[in-house]
Amino acid sequence: MSGLRRTVFRPLDPDFLEDPYPTYDRLRREHPIGWATTPAQGYAGFWFVSRYADVNAGLKDDRFGREVAKVLPPEAFVPIPKAHRPLYGMIAQWMLFKDPPDHARLRRIAAPVFALRQVNAMRPRIEALIESAFAQVPDYGPFDIISDFSSPLSIDIVSDLMGVPEADHPLVRGWVREITLSLDLVRTPERIAAGSRRAAELVAYFGALVRERRTKPKDDFLGLLIAAHDAGSFLTEEELLASCVLFLFAGHEASSLLIGNGLFALAQNPAEYARLRAGETQGRLVVSELLRYDSPQQIAFRHALEDVDFLGVSIRKGQTIGFGLGSANRDPDVFADPDRLDLGRHETRHLAFGAGIHTCAGSSLANIEAEMVFATIAKRFPRIEIIAAQRQESILVRGLTRLIIDCG
Repeated sequence: MSGLRRTVFRPLDPDFLEDPYPTYDRLRREHPIGWATTPAQGYAGFWFVSRYADVNAGLKDDRFGREVAKVLPPEAFVPIPKAHRPLYGMIAQWMLFKDPPDHARLRRIAAPVFALRQVNAMRPRIEALIESAFAQVPDYGPFDIISDFSSPLSIDIVSDLMGVPEADHPLVRGWVREITLSLDLVRTPERIAAGSRRAAELVAYFGALVRERRTKPKDDFLGLLIAAHDAGSFLTEEELLASCVLFLFAGHEASSLLIGNGLFALAQNPAEYARLRAGETQGRLVVSELLRYDSPQQIAFRHALEDVDFLGVSIRKGQTIGFGLGSANRDPDVFADPDRLDLGRHETRHLAFGAGIHTCAGSSLANIEAEMVFATIAKRFPRIEIIAAQRQESILVRGLTRLIIDCG
């Protein structure tokens, strides 16, 4: 299939956005690697990899990376408009978009921040924030679980752990919302410009907070970052501030999407929800299965850092490869009866958090938060009935912008 670029699917088709899993099943059987076409401005398309074994191997292959600018000449890129530079300048410092050796250096900073022991120590505060969030939703009658609960809760938890004062949480929510919209492949110049303005504001906010905390140290995530910077020369001030913003995203997006997707799945599978309410399942396995069944991140993108032959396809240097996490997690070669939600499933090798060096840094926080949230939901809500739902238009992630439920 050298050089063949016949389109095998279009990830922005409405039917695919609503339910991608039949398409994934077809691709795994007929086109384990194939060309996906998108109408996104300035974006031609990408190679899509659908089988679990190939996705897992590709994510660990150092021929695929994030810093494509290092292997292509400057003229290969469209100049960044001045209004967009604060956003791109910020994310250029994120370890998410770095390859070794810079990635390893920055990952060492994240390791203690999101370490399981550190996150476990925060359980009482996380529980208090969850209880506070539940106090805002009605015991009976419809409400939007996304806007009224999961989105503000997830941002509030990571904001709190990052040392953001509670009074500033609503401000941070607004910044994060607009920056998130500007980072997807499905975006407009207006969205990018708005996200860039908010990125500059959020970086400036953390700059002021860091200066304050240097005079009044605290033992929290932000304190760990500041200590890492001040104890050595391996983290610049610019990287410190960019990391603060990254950890807001790493700590909240997967959690918020997981809660929405999980509730949607449980509402469609009342027998499994009954098992959860009856205490017949383990919290760890529940979260693992919800992550596998409808993964918040559907595709992990990389770039070919050299000309690569992969699965019989000649991929040119600089081309984009989308590794299908959502497809891999429904691969029948790995998961028995993969389209069935089974909260007691013991096969937990899902790729919802990726694989290789870019495995999600906030996975421990997302798992613990979700485990606590779903345990509380099971105690509080006798049933979950979907009144209305609206899917997020996105290639990168699968989630809901609106989920009206009745739990009375």
